[in-house]
Amino acid sequence: MRLVFLFRRLRLETQFILIASLVVLALMVTLAILTTNRLEKAVLNTAGSLGAASLQTLVAPLISPGDIERGALPPDVERQLGDLVAASALGQHVHELKIWQPDGSILYSSSGLSVTETVVFDELKRALSGEVVVGRTEFQKHQYANGEKRDTSIEIYAPLLRDPAGRVILVGEFYERPDVLVQELSDAWLSTVRTVLLITVPMLALLFLIVRRGSRLIDQQHDAIRRSLARAVELSNQNRRLRSAADSARLEAGKLNEMILNQIGSDLHDGPVQLLTLVKLRLSDLAGADGRQSEGRHDSGKLVAIVTAVLEDLRSISSDLVLPELDDMPLTEAIQLAVSRHVDLTGRDVEVVGSIASSRIDAHLNICVYRFIQEALMNAERHAPGNRQRVQFATRRSFLFVRVSDVGLPAAVPPRGGSAGRSGIGTIAQRRRVRAFGGRMRTVRRDNGTVVTAVLPLDQSQGPVDR
Repeated sequence: MRLVFLFRRLRLETQFILIASLVVLALMVTLAILTTNRLEKAVLNTAGSLGAASLQTLVAPLISPGDIERGALPPDVERQLGDLVAASALGQHVHELKIWQPDGSILYSSSGLSVTETVVFDELKRALSGEVVVGRTEFQKHQYANGEKRDTSIEIYAPLLRDPAGRVILVGEFYERPDVLVQELSDAWLSTVRTVLLITVPMLALLFLIVRRGSRLIDQQHDAIRRSLARAVELSNQNRRLRSAADSARLEAGKLNEMILNQIGSDLHDGPVQLLTLVKLRLSDLAGADGRQSEGRHDSGKLVAIVTAVLEDLRSISSDLVLPELDDMPLTEAIQLAVSRHVDLTGRDVEVVGSIASSRIDAHLNICVYRFIQEALMNAERHAPGNRQRVQFATRRSFLFVRVSDVGLPAAVPPRGGSAGRSGIGTIAQRRRVRAFGGRMRTVRRDNGTVVTAVLPLDQSQGPVDR
């Protein structure tokens, strides 16, 4: 595995030259083996044919039928055969001669070998059938004299004499020295290797240049892809940072808006409301002091009533603007608080259904949900005061679903001006607040009431809700 890993880390042209070199090496060995095998067969067949012709020409005339019948050769014939092997041209490449009889016994052996057991081996059978058999002394076929298996000589069996019926009655066996064969095989091996190298080395060089050019082109493309990927990653990180900054700015803007509203509500409560309260008290005192004048008392009562109405409106506005402490409050408690404040202001019951498993505290989400429920319940109270009001909330796949509905009669069409303008502004602010948090809001008007739904992300990192 480590070698494979190291090989894969090499350049493409290096991998190519290594694989190609192995292929060429295997090709050279294969061709050399095939060539030497074919050459060896050709040399052996040639040696066998020449040897058979030499035996039939030089040895066969020296043996008479009487010698065959006696099963032994005369001393002068044995001496001639010995001289033939030792001193003649045949002896230059033949170093052993044997004459076999059909029963597996030896009629003559130049080394004086005599077999103890007569065995008709396969090569002898084939030679008795008229075939010239050529082999090497690598395998034990019969008993060998000392030195006959040395250097793995060429072993040739050929028909020597035939009877009048054409049957082979004597088989000659001789051993040729392997020097010529070894030299031929060595030359063939070197010639094959040289030829393969001369053909493949230029081819490998050209292919290496082509592969190297392709490898460089691939490296350039890889570098370009890496640079593009680095730029894409940098742009992605920059977009992520910008989106995070935009989300933080959006949330901070919402928080600042709520702080401004809180400040306005506090200023209204601590400024005009207090002054009007003081004016109301003084007018009440004046109305009591002028008890003798009915007309002045009537006018003072009117002023007190007007001031009282203004005070109620200002207190209502300031109470709507000032939020309770929502920073350290779970979302479920923030929803319950919005509903309970509405119940305290209107005196009407509101059904609350839902649960949130997570106890994570998010002040921005608390403010958004609080304002949404507050505005939706107030709109239902203004336009359908007799309907049953209901608040439902749940979480699904990292999103919060809040639904405020009223059931009963359809909402009344608000008149132009007055409260209609106030309601329209509140709905627009409600929708903008939900969108600023990354959510979406939907209002459905039905025959028996109105349903307002808000979908808000619980985690700001997942981005805004698809619209």
